[in-house]
Formats: sequence, C-alpha cells, structure tokens
Amino acid sequence: MVHEWGHPVAPAVLYWDGLGGCGLHANELGPLLVDQFGLRVLAPDPPGHGASPARPPEAFRPSVLADLAAALLDELGLDRVLFVGFSWGGRVGCSFAERFPERTAALVLVDGGYVAPGDLGADLDADLDTCVAEARRELEEDSFDTWEAHFAFQRDSLGRWSPALEEAHRAMMREADGRVVPILEAESLGAIKLGGRREPVRVTYPGIAGAGMPVLLLTAPEPDVPEIAARAIKRFGEALPAARVEAMPDAVHDLVSHDPARVAELVGGVQPPP
Repeated sequence: MVHEWGHPVAPAVLYWDGLGGCGLHANELGPLLVDQFGLRVLAPDPPGHGASPARPPEAFRPSVLADLAAALLDELGLDRVLFVGFSWGGRVGCSFAERFPERTAALVLVDGGYVAPGDLGADLDADLDTCVAEARRELEEDSFDTWEAHFAFQRDSLGRWSPALEEAHRAMMREADGRVVPILEAESLGAIKLGGRREPVRVTYPGIAGAGMPVLLLTAPEPDVPEIAARAIKRFGEALPAARVEAMPDAVHDLVSHDPARVAELVGGVQPPP
C-alpha cells in the first residue's frame, strides 16, 4: 500500500514511517510539502505495517528493506527521491542512501538514524526469539481497552489533535480480543529489532559521507536519556560532518504529528543537487 500526494511529474519524496506506523502518518506532512514546495510525496506502508503484509524475519534487515524501497521506485518509474525517514524509517533511509547514493537526491532523518540499540542498553547478541519476546512486551504496553483510550493517549502525548491525526493513528491499530492493539505483530517487530542489531547504523555513515548528498537530521529532546542522545548526535556529526543537525526544542519524538508545519519547512528547505 502506497499513499500519495502531489502531481506525478513533480520531484519525488519517499517517506518511510517509524515502527508501528504506516504511510498515512504523512497525511498532514505530505499535503504541506505539495502545497508549499511543489513536491510529490509517496508514503508506503512498510511490511507488516498498515495494509502491507508481513515478510519473513530476514526481510526486515535494514539493507533488505532498502532494496525493497529501491524496487518500489522501479515500479513507480522513479530514478531519484528525497528520502525522508521518521524514527525507524531513518534507519532504513541510511541504508537506502548508502546502498543507492545515485538514487538519493537528499536524506532527511526525522529523529532517527542516529541512536543505536546498544546506546539504549539492548543486548546486541540476542537471538530472534529473545527479540520477539521483547517485542511482545512492548506491544502489550501499546495496546488499549478502547479506541477512545488510544486516541486520548496520543492526543496527550502529541499536545495536539486533528481529524487527520485520528485517521492516521487509527490506521496503525486493529481490534483483537476486545482490545485495540498495534497492527505490527511481535514476530515482525522482533525481526526488526534483530535486524537493527545485526546491521548497526554506523556502518552506513562512510558511504553516505562519501556520496556527498545533502543530509538533514531533525532531533527532538529526549528527557529520559539526554546524555545518550547527546553522545549519539555527536557521533553522527563526527561521521557526517557536512550534515545539518537541527534541534526542535519543546517537541516530542513524533515530530511528524507534533509539528508537521515545521518539519515540512525544514524538509522543503533541503536543496538536492540537480
């Protein structure tokens, strides 16, 4: 499933959402990029998310997902895109830019692609079963008794609400056994966790730096782990000294929902080479 906004011949943006999300998460950001910057925005539901079916565990490695993104561009007849990745999508974007620099007009990481699992204390030697068990606990925490409870949690977390946000956050969930639960299942989330540990994001940085494409990292405050985030940003800046890092104070991790206008302004200001 691919959500789309804009004219078919306009310069293309490929938006890849975060864990548990879907392409419809860009339903406020996409129209802003179209109206203000004349872009075409394509936002797929990643495997196992939204309306897209899950895939085998090995298919969730960042490098394989980058290949999938490239195959999608082939299907759409697109040579190059500005890749915008939110959270986990930033990790996929780093792999895409490293593997397909000639197809990456620019790379925008929306609070993603810089903090690694090891930074947060993850067991880097964990096997798939361990990662799935970890994922199952997290998904239980992200489940709710009613739709109203889910929407209330999101509204309080984001500090704003709109019909578009309700539509997007509804598309990420489903009803099961009398509860509202994430569409993303533990087996897929566990495979994603394993893939991120087996393919550290830092290995993509030299290739991205060597390609010379514009890179923009947007960061939100991490009140629980400020030192970890600061170290990760420093490491990112040392590996990609030409990248622009833009902090968004008084924001939350889900910048796409929290302040789509500011994110659109920053994304639209990226100037890819001709």
